[in-house]
Amino acid sequence: MRHARFLPFALAGLAACADAVIAPEPPTPSASLRASASAGGGAVAVSDPQLVAWNEGGLRYGQNLPLAELGGRRVVWQDASSGSAAVLGYDFATGARTQYATVDGNFAWPATEGQWVAWSDQGGTLYLRDAATGTVRTIGPGAGYTVRISPEGRVAFLEFSAGVGNVAVYDAATGETRVLTHYTPSTAEAAREVDVDGNLVTWSTFTQRSPYTTGIRVLNLATGTEREVVHVDEQAIGAPAVSAGRVAWADTRSGNYDVYVHDVASGTTRQITTDPAGQFNVRISGDYVVWEDTRNSTSPYAASNDVYLYDLASGTEVPVATGENHQGWPRIDGDRVVWIERANDRWEIRTAVLETVTLQSLSATVERMLASGDIANRGAAESLRAFIAQAARARDAGDAAGERAALERFAAHVQKLAGKQVSTAAAGRLQAMTSALLRALR
Repeated sequence: MRHARFLPFALAGLAACADAVIAPEPPTPSASLRASASAGGGAVAVSDPQLVAWNEGGLRYGQNLPLAELGGRRVVWQDASSGSAAVLGYDFATGARTQYATVDGNFAWPATEGQWVAWSDQGGTLYLRDAATGTVRTIGPGAGYTVRISPEGRVAFLEFSAGVGNVAVYDAATGETRVLTHYTPSTAEAAREVDVDGNLVTWSTFTQRSPYTTGIRVLNLATGTEREVVHVDEQAIGAPAVSAGRVAWADTRSGNYDVYVHDVASGTTRQITTDPAGQFNVRISGDYVVWEDTRNSTSPYAASNDVYLYDLASGTEVPVATGENHQGWPRIDGDRVVWIERANDRWEIRTAVLETVTLQSLSATVERMLASGDIANRGAAESLRAFIAQAARARDAGDAAGERAALERFAAHVQKLAGKQVSTAAAGRLQAMTSALLRALR
């Protein structure tokens, strides 16, 4: 794997998506929802899974890959089934759908954050659109596959004027590009992937001659301070991601791909995953880290990977999207997660949000499920709410053991009704929310 750049593993499994883009459908709850406890003892659950969009064209062609990216409360993706890549976006706040551009080639590699959307054309020219004004500017030549944006409008990318990859940052405020590294074909290293958040820029490197190794570096734009975060004695390291002073990535020092997080201020690094399967395609936003996981995949030829999340504040791992379908290419922005799912003979863009779970929200969820038909009748709903009321009375009395016992009875009753008076998907969500509440009581 000498000079090959690291492509996210999802691209090997993702193999299509394009043509007409379909309007979002109503939320489609998943039975695979799970939950975690937050640092303050509150419960956090992954909820409201929703189909955002898909590209027609089945699973056969590379140009059907949506390559979805998330940021600034919008998701952007590409549709190149017609031969020219359309750059599309969906705004979660307004529900508006926008086509930002159409460019030559099968891959536009869109990116977004804050008020900005970026993409590239087949010739390797990068563009930046201000979503607030609709104006588009040309940044210049660069590698579209690794463009990332900060909320302030700093665009990090690789430029190749020296013959190898070097890290560059374009500042939308000044219109100027700053080249941060000065690798050449004669130097030991060159840059491979890049990310930016605030003043922190992080990138991966690879050695251009034996011994072939990879590393991750981080630079503070304000101070000019640069340091190496990790060095791995083989060319097997995932693209780094940075948020709130932390850098996240996956590497193989343990014998398989595991997820690591480095705190820039303290200089400390944590290993997040230990499962012997592979974890990769890592992204971070605040206290949350998401990745694609192979632990439940049964075939290396037709991957059925899953998406997991780790809460750094509580030290809790949460399955986000699991099941028979392949789920991968996860992205996170604040409390929202986006991933690509192989379903209905196409690649679909799906999303879910992280929410704080309380007894009140659990009760409200039961009521909504009754209204939607996921709970068959009011008698079943009232029987569930009775256990919630018992838990609330115990909580108000300071009786944690009583609250725990009532929630355990609620969970047992949900299991009894699952597939009968409560739909399987609804039961999965109720169980996930209950698990989160029980975790917070430990």
